[in-house]
Amino acid sequence: MNNELYHSGVPRMRWGVRRYQNADGTYTELGKARRRKEEIRNSRQKSKNKLSKEGVEDVDRWVREDLEKTKGVMDASSKVINELEKIERETSPKPTKERMDLSNMTDQELRARINRELTERQYNDLFGKTTEPAISKGREYLRDTLEVAGSVLALGSSSLSIALAIKALKS
Repeated sequence: MNNELYHSGVPRMRWGVRRYQNADGTYTELGKARRRKEEIRNSRQKSKNKLSKEGVEDVDRWVREDLEKTKGVMDASSKVINELEKIERETSPKPTKERMDLSNMTDQELRARINRELTERQYNDLFGKTTEPAISKGREYLRDTLEVAGSVLALGSSSLSIALAIKALKS
């Protein structure tokens, strides 16, 4: 059966007619158009595959990075609040005692003055009268604000830390 010719070609293919390629291997106008269409189709398919595979990873990475950035901002804010509280404590007015002039006092006057001071302290301790200096409204407002902001930032920072830990455990 050496006289038989088998051909498996493309439907509507004509012998000796090259539709997409010249004899020297270059593409015809129809071949160039076909190649562009194939390249576009392949690039679209690659981008779909890339998005379907990497899209989820990118979103997870973006969420993780956003959480880490937010945690960094909250930690920095907490540090600022702590520094402000430290400055506020250091600059707050402290009760000061008047220094007595002892050079002009006799022993009896000195003992009477000490007894009077001790009696006043005992009275204040028993009946709750405080001798703290008056605090300005601005300083009170600052204390309240720092207290609230500090607790909010501490809670937010700890919740973000927990979220990041859970995210890390999932992946």
